[in-house]
This record gives sequence, structure tokens and C-alpha cells, in this order.
Amino acid sequence: MATLRRSLGVPGLVIHYVTSVVGVGILILPGHAAAEAGPLSLLAWALLIIYSYPLALTFARLSGQYPSARGIAGFVGSAFGERAGRWVGAFLVLSLLIANPVLGLAAARYLLNMWEPDPSDLKVVLLGLVIMVGSILFNLFGVRTSSLVQGAVLVTLITFLVVVMIIAMPSADSAHLTPFAPHGMSSLGAALIVCFFGFIGWENAAPVAEEVVDPARTFRKAIALAVFVIGFLYLAMAATIVLVVPPGTAEGSQITAFTTLLRIVSGETMSQVGGVVAVVLLLLATNAWVLGTSRVIYSTAREGLLPAALTKISARRGVPYLALFSLIAGYGVPVGLLAVTGSTEERLITATSAAFLLIFLFTFLAAHRLLTGRGARACNAGVAITAAAMLPFFGASLVYAAVLMLLALLMVGRKQDVQTR
Repeated sequence: MATLRRSLGVPGLVIHYVTSVVGVGILILPGHAAAEAGPLSLLAWALLIIYSYPLALTFARLSGQYPSARGIAGFVGSAFGERAGRWVGAFLVLSLLIANPVLGLAAARYLLNMWEPDPSDLKVVLLGLVIMVGSILFNLFGVRTSSLVQGAVLVTLITFLVVVMIIAMPSADSAHLTPFAPHGMSSLGAALIVCFFGFIGWENAAPVAEEVVDPARTFRKAIALAVFVIGFLYLAMAATIVLVVPPGTAEGSQITAFTTLLRIVSGETMSQVGGVVAVVLLLLATNAWVLGTSRVIYSTAREGLLPAALTKISARRGVPYLALFSLIAGYGVPVGLLAVTGSTEERLITATSAAFLLIFLFTFLAAHRLLTGRGARACNAGVAITAAAMLPFFGASLVYAAVLMLLALLMVGRKQDVQTR
């Protein structure tokens, strides 16, 4: 069977981390979290940033010791047996298929917002699907080309974001911190659900581990730099939104709060520029997620849960091209459901957060068996206990996760029945 090429070093892996995690939420989640909990949302961000380092470190250690395109499914399979691994792999595939479109939909909303202040949800859904298809086609060029292009653009965009935050801070008003919890302390739970979505992505490097040069060393070096950059950017942007944008200003358009921020501090012209930056950054994140998800599809097909044809690799580019093309249909289902029900990407955010919290818990249980060394095991125990403690905050969102878990069980059961025959 053809194998994936090892061509990703420390710089490329850092870029993949930053685009996977920062690009997922820095422009769409701070405004959303502030709408849910006001200034109290800053506490949610701080807690999750602190939590992200040991969480990312656990994934980095697992990826370094068990480099495989199977990622999380491979970790769980090594710890608890192949049936458990296949089940978590199926659960992960379904969760990724509802998570990835959030980025394309958010990019579409920012893009349309440049011409009309309140675009219809149907327009957002249709353009969002077009963006997802474009990202799939871009990933056909291969992981090395994708990383080089994303790296060049990412440095420029992060510089722009930092400059915007510096320019905005003179407009900060400490009065916006009062009341600190306008919706009550219980709203911290709602903010945690929103903010947690922003830290989905640390596991996204695991499926590309087969393409990483010297995984044990590369993951260890990349994670330290990535955590610092990501933590700074998230907290700085969240604080800027809370301190500069007056409470209630972005109500109803919290997904595009970044352009509201620019409109306040620099006028309409700069808000249009900010919209372009937002779209490009979201496109980078979309590319990183499509890359990781295609590898999960590829590895799941290798396990027999999906058609074997999805394991075919392009001889020229070294990419699983049929796994990439299959994402067009995979993303079409959740996007189509949004169009039919008239819902927005916010519904996908809460469902994804709950699903990934459960996936992380299963991974931490596997890490308890797989990782050696007192420090590694203590770190993993800490993130596992914290993840379990967050479960009550997710409330009804866990119902969506339970549905995905049931569908994953049915997929595994069907595979078992075929093997038995």
C-alpha cells in the first residue's frame, strides 16, 4: 500500500497548529462569547488557555510516540483494542464533518457582510459550501505546498491582527467591565461551550503525524511555540472586543464582531479591510482542517469502516485524493440540514464542542495506558479530570454528541457484521 510522505518539519507543524486552532475561532468566537456572558467571558478564555498547554502536550506526546494518520482512533485502539479504536474513529469522522463547515460558513458571513449588513442565512450556507469545496481542491496540491502558502499568508495576517489590537486599545473603556457578569455567573457555562470550540484543533496535528519528520522531536518543539502564540492571540482579541465594543453593539452579529471593532476604531473603510483579513484567515483555518479531516477519512477507510477506494493516494502529490473528494458529500449533509431547518453555524458550534469534549476524554483515558513517566501521566490525569468537570456545563449540547456516538456505534456494528459473514 502507498504511504504518505514525511515532509513536515517544525515550522510547518507550528503553522498547522496555529491555523488549526487560532483560525478556528479568533475572529468568530470572542464576540459570540461576550454576547453570552459579557466581561465574564474573559475568565472562560483565561481558564481554557491555561488548560490548553497540558491538553496540547498530551496530544503531542501521543503523536510523537504513535505517529499515524489514524490519530485519536489509533491512540484509543492501541490502548483498548481495535473495536474501541474504530468506534472513536467513526465518532471523530462524524464530529469533524459537522465542525469543519463552521469555518467556511463564517468566512461566507464575513464576505457577504462587506456588501450587506445582514445577509440571509441561505446565502451564507450556499457560499459557505462553495468555500469548503474550494479548500478541498486546494489541498489536492499536497501538504508541503499547503504549508508554504499558509505560512507566508499567516505571518502577514497575524501581524495585521496585532496592529489592529494595538490601534484599538486607546479606545478601550474600563466601564465596559461593569457589570462583570451581566447575565449571572451561570453564563460562564455558556461562554465555556463557545470558547471550547476555539481550542478544538490541538488534536488536528495527530492525523498528519505520518507526514512529520522525526515526530518525537518535531512535536515537542512545535507545541511550546504554538501554545504561546495561540494563547496570546486569543486572550488579546477577547479583551479587545470586551473593552472596545460597547455591550450590545454586536448583538445579532457577534460572529462578525471583528469588523464591528474596526468600524468603531477606524471607520467603515478599515472595517472592509478587516473583513478581507477575516475571510483569508478563516480560509487558512479551513484548509488546515480539511487537510486533517481528509487524513482521518483515509485512515478510517484503511480500517474498513469506509470504502477501500478512499485509501488511494496520488502518485504525483502523495495525497489521498479520493478521501478529499469524499468531503464534498460529507460537508454537504450538515450544511444542507442548516439550509432546510433555517439554522446558523452557531448550532454546529455547540454540537461540535460537546462531541469533542467526549472525544478528548476517551483520548485521555487511552493516554493513561499509553504514556510512560510520572510527569506525563500526571499531566494527562489533570486534563482528564478537568475535562470531566466541564461536562455539566455542556447541558443539552451533549444530546447532539450522543446522537453522533450512536451513529458511530452503528457504523462499527455494521463492519463487525460484515466481517462475521
